[in-house]
Amino acid sequence: MIPHGTISKRLLTFVLVSMFILPWMPTSSAQTSLGNEFIVFVEGKNVLVPFFDGTAAVDPTNASNTVANFAYSDWAAPGFRWDNAVGVDMTGMVGASVAQGGATMYVRLLVSDANKGAHLCGAGTGDDCLSLTLFDGFTGNQFADNREGRLKWFIPDSLRDGQWHDLAIPLPPSTVDALDAAKQGKNLDGSALATPLDPLARYWEYTGGWAGGWGWGGTAGTPHGTADAVNWQPFEWNNIRGLSVHYDYAGGGGGVMIDNLYFGSATTDISTATSAPSAMSGVTFAANGNANKVSWTPNPDFGGYRVYLDEQPITTERIASGAVPAFQELAFNAPKFEVDHNYEIPHSSMLPLTIYYAVTSINLFGVANNDVSASSGQVSNTDLREQAFIVEIDNAGSDLIFNSLGVGFVTDSAFPAHTVPFRLDKSHSRPGDGGILPATEEDLSAMFKVGFNRTNNELYIYGEVTDDVLSLHPGTGECPGCEAWGYDSVEFGWGSYDVRDAGGSVLGGAPHSDFKRGVTPDYQGRIAWIGDDSNPNPNTSATFVTTGSATTGQGNSTGGGSVFGILRDGSGTAIGYKFLTMYNFSDFVFPASGDQAFQIPGINEVKLIPFNLAINDGDDAAAQNPRDLQIQWSIKPTANAAWWNTPSQWMTVAVVGAGVIGTDIEDDLVPNEFSLSQNYPNPFNPSTSIEFSLSNSENVSLTVYNVLGQQVATLINNQTMISGKHSVQFDASRLTSGMYFYRLDAGASYSKTLSMMLMK
Repeated sequence: MIPHGTISKRLLTFVLVSMFILPWMPTSSAQTSLGNEFIVFVEGKNVLVPFFDGTAAVDPTNASNTVANFAYSDWAAPGFRWDNAVGVDMTGMVGASVAQGGATMYVRLLVSDANKGAHLCGAGTGDDCLSLTLFDGFTGNQFADNREGRLKWFIPDSLRDGQWHDLAIPLPPSTVDALDAAKQGKNLDGSALATPLDPLARYWEYTGGWAGGWGWGGTAGTPHGTADAVNWQPFEWNNIRGLSVHYDYAGGGGGVMIDNLYFGSATTDISTATSAPSAMSGVTFAANGNANKVSWTPNPDFGGYRVYLDEQPITTERIASGAVPAFQELAFNAPKFEVDHNYEIPHSSMLPLTIYYAVTSINLFGVANNDVSASSGQVSNTDLREQAFIVEIDNAGSDLIFNSLGVGFVTDSAFPAHTVPFRLDKSHSRPGDGGILPATEEDLSAMFKVGFNRTNNELYIYGEVTDDVLSLHPGTGECPGCEAWGYDSVEFGWGSYDVRDAGGSVLGGAPHSDFKRGVTPDYQGRIAWIGDDSNPNPNTSATFVTTGSATTGQGNSTGGGSVFGILRDGSGTAIGYKFLTMYNFSDFVFPASGDQAFQIPGINEVKLIPFNLAINDGDDAAAQNPRDLQIQWSIKPTANAAWWNTPSQWMTVAVVGAGVIGTDIEDDLVPNEFSLSQNYPNPFNPSTSIEFSLSNSENVSLTVYNVLGQQVATLINNQTMISGKHSVQFDASRLTSGMYFYRLDAGASYSKTLSMMLMK
């Protein structure tokens, strides 16, 4: 059983002083040690764990207890994660052998009986791919360089009974060879173990990365990489990026709940982690240009803060009932205690939009005082930016698109002048699968226009994707569109319903944590260029739509398909690809799914749907699956690698009838002149953001100089960049305090220099 009592000062001090690199803090290449004990979740997540993919839920056996709930999803790994670029060091918790010992993973575990006896894959255990999995970090190209590794604790079938189980699972020896020997009752030198391996520790397996056929090292059933030895890499205990509930299969299942999760020993105390702090106060709410700002003075007695927002007044009762999910969480050691809510309104016809905010105090483990009587407010900001939206295209435009597809010609001429494009770049994106955004937009940025026609019941997507290496799916296999996620391709999420009809909201979007069927169905689509990289055929493509569940049908779209072309800059140099795609909305309804077809809004109506776009980038030509990066358009703080089947991570996007006139902000999103903005923040320490705008594609350089005129940094080096707004992060951690100058050169006609102040 898990020990109770008074938490030790040593443990509390360690938790407080551990200098974790949080996602809102400057990153470092050094891993932070977790020592020999660390609490992950009690009544909530430790605030020093930046990312949590589950939800805080009521214990089904004890209404006064809060647990971590991880809903089933195909091939999903929701859990507790650190920044992949930083990771944490757990070497202090493992020994090289069983005799050297190590920490124990304590956990209360409840596994739905819907997971019982399905999808066998664990060679050493006889159990299926449901596991608690530790992932190590990766750097550079995931396939060619330091690859992601996995250490799985396969959940035995006997625990999948819908009941709580208190487990004390010793961590395994630190290497695969030592673990293999221990399972045979031996040490590495062949001598017998003095103490047998704990029965629960036998469920650990070092399984490498993805299946060996994909070039990651290790396969299910061959955990030591014997089927793919050339790709095997040791598990990195000094670079752990997360612990997840790993649904490493498809075909259905149930949820998993976790409580009282920590690494340590029988003397580790967790009792005081359940005490709530005093109530929050002293919060200010104000419009701040195109954003709303919520700020407060920190209280040294608090472990952190939760920020809430909603379209209705936020009360203590609504938070306690779960009616208002948290928007953002800041730890006690955050660099600043404010949140800029840079909300883009789905359509300007919705202005003014009053947004309500509240801030609660939490302890180190997320136990909150939900009293917001002195920490709630509202902002009505008429300067909110208008987000990209889906426009109506008239019949003449629909005919133009149809004819263009017929002759293999890529054009966006059918889209009306007021079309606001979806721009996916460093200023409007979140990582997808792959974790780290590219350093520059030369390799992976995009512009999309999305429209519909009511007469023909059709959806149209036009896109321009910058990409320095073209990597097409060869077209082999039964379903190239299904497999093209591993190559250069575009994906999107689509919900055929208004988010408000599904119990969602304008701000929160869809409430669906997985694809739903029926009157509020969700889909994933994919658009891919198929064929020979060196001589691509513009008419050879794959358009793919799936319901995300094999039980409700999946397959290729039967719509009009896509045409592709090379994207070139003003000088004719190839800088990526462009495409034009047409779907019929009937392509989104599969036999036996029970789905309701998308109902196009009326001429004078606006419909708010869950929608997202993403780009797959395949640069590792030597790999069977060359994708090494994916970025998505959604800027929700919760959006992550699970976006593809998690509609709640998608943005709320307006589908706008032709009779609804919105604010024409095309000139704002596509500037008619070059400009360089003042860096923000300024003064800064040690990083700042530099934004600039281009009226057309141009070769760009962005350089930094000291007061002596010496060049100290090159942020962009004569790279071709597309028109629009761009943002670059400058990390000055290696420079001394003082004034610096940054200069933008765009082509031969534009140059501007501004100053900035570094204060350490």
